[in-house]
Amino acid sequence: MHGRFGMAGAAGSLCVALGVLAVGCGGSTETRTVSVTSPTPTTTTTTATVTAVRVTGPSEITTAGGTAQFTATVTLSTGATEDRTSSAQWSSENSAAATISNGGMVTAVADGSTNIVASFGAVRGSTGLMIRLPKRTADPPAGQRLPLPDVRAFIQQKNAERPELMAQSCPGGVKYRNNPWLDYIVDELRKVDTRWGYNAKPTRGPSDNGGLPVIAAGDEIAYHYGPGPDQGSPDVHLVDILAGHCGTPSLTWRVFTGEEPGIWTGVGRF
Repeated sequence: MHGRFGMAGAAGSLCVALGVLAVGCGGSTETRTVSVTSPTPTTTTTTATVTAVRVTGPSEITTAGGTAQFTATVTLSTGATEDRTSSAQWSSENSAAATISNGGMVTAVADGSTNIVASFGAVRGSTGLMIRLPKRTADPPAGQRLPLPDVRAFIQQKNAERPELMAQSCPGGVKYRNNPWLDYIVDELRKVDTRWGYNAKPTRGPSDNGGLPVIAAGDEIAYHYGPGPDQGSPDVHLVDILAGHCGTPSLTWRVFTGEEPGIWTGVGRF
């Protein structure tokens, strides 16, 4: 913008002229013209850069060929955070244990550990992942049975890791059904050997269970010692692992194989 400022002095007065307009203030007039140029505004654009990457996902996969989605959340130089899962450069540091797709989907391959990495140029983040695939003891020779594994110490360890679950071992006072505590113990046992399961408790009926169908003993585990499918097999070792069930529960280990009939069940969970 260009303008002219006219300054006229007359009897102590000041006159201003803008453009080509002169303003008289009486008496003699003195006009001075000054040109002024306004600076052109400058716009600066700053591109936010990635300063940190946080990778999240499960810490463990326990099924062969099992998949899990991982996500990449970035922190930008502006302080904002964004989900950049789809644009990350993904990699698995041990592809023999697990592989990962461009979108962050992991597939378990074999037992082992790896780090799942998301990169944005030189900035990267990672998280650990364990692959623990279920094991299974081979069938016994014809006419023989597998011995009962002594897993007392294992159960004690797992119970100590989740002590709050024991209070949920008799939900609603219903004894003959699976429960959060027993589900947890059986799941952990099955990571060692998939022959572990529940006892369907064929010697009990609704009259023993508050009128409800019997699903499984809520305080017992079963180990299939014979050949063939697990589900429905009567070839089971039976162990009571919870004393004072539906009362004041505590761990125990009482083997009662052969004392009463038992049937292996996965209660629809596996």
